[in-house]
Amino acid sequence: MEISDGETLAFDYLVVATGATPRLPGVSGQDLEGIFCLRNVTDAIRIRKFIHEKRAKRAVVVGAGLISLEMCEAFRRLGLETTVVYRKDLPLRRLGEDFAEQILIELETNGVTFMGETSLEGFEPTDTGGIIVHSSGGTFETDLVLLGLGVVPQVSLASEAGLGIGSTGAISVNEFLQTNIPYIYAAGDCCECFHRISHRPVYAPLGDIANKQGRIAGANIGGQNLSFPGIVGSICFKVFNLEVASTGLTAEEAREAGLKAEAVTIQGVSKAHSYPGSRELHIRLVADTENGRLLGAQAVGGDGVVSRINGLAVALTGGLSLDELAYLDLAYAPPFSGAWDPIHIAAQKLLK
Repeated sequence: MEISDGETLAFDYLVVATGATPRLPGVSGQDLEGIFCLRNVTDAIRIRKFIHEKRAKRAVVVGAGLISLEMCEAFRRLGLETTVVYRKDLPLRRLGEDFAEQILIELETNGVTFMGETSLEGFEPTDTGGIIVHSSGGTFETDLVLLGLGVVPQVSLASEAGLGIGSTGAISVNEFLQTNIPYIYAAGDCCECFHRISHRPVYAPLGDIANKQGRIAGANIGGQNLSFPGIVGSICFKVFNLEVASTGLTAEEAREAGLKAEAVTIQGVSKAHSYPGSRELHIRLVADTENGRLLGAQAVGGDGVVSRINGLAVALTGGLSLDELAYLDLAYAPPFSGAWDPIHIAAQKLLK
């Protein structure tokens, strides 16, 4: 292997962990001062420093993914007028129109302006150090911009070395994290994952997955024989007072994967009805109509969402059916749930 100063390094094993890079919009002015991406703590420190030094009052967030929505809360808590520019009509539409609308209501309730179905067209500087944003929805001025358009895997080095690139655009690996060259491994945001429900390779650039892959690749290089079984696609985030989480497939994704899927949505409560502070919780279960196997779940609510999705992620990993979920022995106490948990209620409704 040759490095940038021309030195050649010999190796028995190599791990490619080149990560990912922020996706850029490809418009004029995207490299202006005051336009940021957020990938790490250093980026976060730079953004906060800019806000304080420039006495910023306005922020524009381009995109409406997990990081973008979390940053809306951060900006509002710092007192910034916050506007989201997004090409689709609703944030996180993958979760379904009804759940996406709840997220939108939470944003607007907390003073975030959401410009849906709006395309970004470019940026230009002002004479006073601000930024003019050009979009299909109009032209307006801001003090800083956060580009939250997701990431792309860094695979140029891998491709030049002859490593296989999968259908997702990330490095293809087997269950041991080996590439098509057995003594070269790949781990983290540059490589694919096996999705245990769709049985397809997916690109899931998340920190917890990268940590697991790195540990398994290292263990195998060290002489162990560990496999990474894949993921069920669990995510969660918080936007103001709303918890949002998902695991497995949505009904649409399941059908795209060739499965016969049906879904049901119920409105429950996070605690027992009689217990103070109980809040609304909406949960959707997706199952295979041929065998009753759970395929996925999505939930939105004031609290208790993430704990239920975590439980359902375990159920997905274990291949549980709706029959098993409907009477699952979950821990019960009024501060945490009713005697019939929303999971039970949703499973029993879907069984009908």
